[in-house]
Parts: sequence; structure tokens; C-alpha cells
Amino acid sequence: MAEQQGQTGNPQQPQRINLAAFAEALRRKKPYAARFRIDRYTQDVPGMLRECYRYQVEQRGHEFKPDEATEDHIARAARWLLGASTKPGLFLYGEPGNGKTTLARSIVQLIGTLYYSALSTERKEVTVIPASALTEAARGEKQDLLNRLKGEELLYIDDVGTEPASIKVWGNEVSPLVDLLYHRYDRQLFTVITSNLIGDEDIAKRYGLRIADRFIEMFDLIGFENPSYRPRLTRLPPP
Repeated sequence: MAEQQGQTGNPQQPQRINLAAFAEALRRKKPYAARFRIDRYTQDVPGMLRECYRYQVEQRGHEFKPDEATEDHIARAARWLLGASTKPGLFLYGEPGNGKTTLARSIVQLIGTLYYSALSTERKEVTVIPASALTEAARGEKQDLLNRLKGEELLYIDDVGTEPASIKVWGNEVSPLVDLLYHRYDRQLFTVITSNLIGDEDIAKRYGLRIADRFIEMFDLIGFENPSYRPRLTRLPPP
């Protein structure tokens, strides 16, 4: 691929490279595979995700009462699951109680049903971990867990922002979440996150501008601006 240096008797020429061959060699390098997307019953994915959402609500003893915000969140998540976006992550954010975790659990349930049940001979399931558990894993006793999470094909991290932004490990300042997301971003791996942090401004305040920029590159964002669905405590009348 490289051209020969100068001929005998001539001043030696700087070494050059055949750029066309170099470019072809780069193209032959095996890239990371595109992140997972649902590839079966594709026309029914929005409806199936909606039914999973209904199931999650009813499992907690509540009645499923779909509204415009919920229908929009389900539809947008379904499009991401089908690969409408090339971004490997889905970031569900908003105030507590407005359906983020319910939708994330619905995604987990849908994939588990389609790829880890009688409907499929292929086995895939989403690994679920609360963000707070990343701190415990980083303290040294469960480093193997963190290393495994970096390579999991499908991962859901719940309640990002409730864990310490950084911790001391053997005298070094580390951020388990940031380290995990860097590895997963580089490998373009399917990652769903729920958080009460409101968009990139809160992310930047907590983790720094670098990770906030990486969030924008890595995640499709679905903001939950609807009111909380959780019943409010009512004051009992005086005796």
C-alpha cells in the first residue's frame, strides 16, 4: 500500500501512502453492529406496547385511563423500538409519577414477550438495574457486574440522578454511570434510562457538560410534562 522510497542515487523522498487503498482498508474494518431494534410483528408494536403499558398499570391495582400524553409517549417509544432513530439510547425524563417507569417497564415486558417466550426461539431480555446499584458495584466488590453491564446488549437503568454523581474508589474519583454510558455509547448498545432530571441542563449541572453533550448524541429524548398520575394524599377531617 505504501509507495517505495526514493530510488538508489536519488535523494530519499518522504514516505507516502496510497489513500484509496487506505480508505478501502478502513471500510473493511468491522464496525459495531447497529443497536437492537424490534424486527417482528412490526406493524403491531405500537399496539402491543400499549397493552404492556395497560398491564403494568393494572398490575398495580389501578385502572388504565389513556390520555393524549400517554398515547404520545407510547407512540414515540414504539417508533424508537422499531429503529426510526439510529440513536442507541432512549431517555425518559420528567417529574415523579407521570409514567416514565411504567413505559420503561412496558418496553422490557414487550421485548421479553417477543424474544424470550413461546413466540420466539431467539432469547433476548433487557437487563434492569437501578442507578443507585451502580454505586455499590463500583466500590470494588462487584466490578465484574459493572464490566458485564458495559457489554449487555439490552439495558434499562432506572432513576438516574438518585445515585451519587461521583464516588471515591481506592482514592480515585469515579462516576460509575458516566463510565458505563461512555462504553455503551462507543458500542452503540440499546440503553433505556428514566430520570427525574429535566433535560440536558440538569444533566450538565450534575455530571458536567461533556456527558450532557454525549446524552444528546446518544439518546432520543421523551419528556413527560403531564401531571403525576399518583393519587395525592388527602387530609383526614378532624374528629
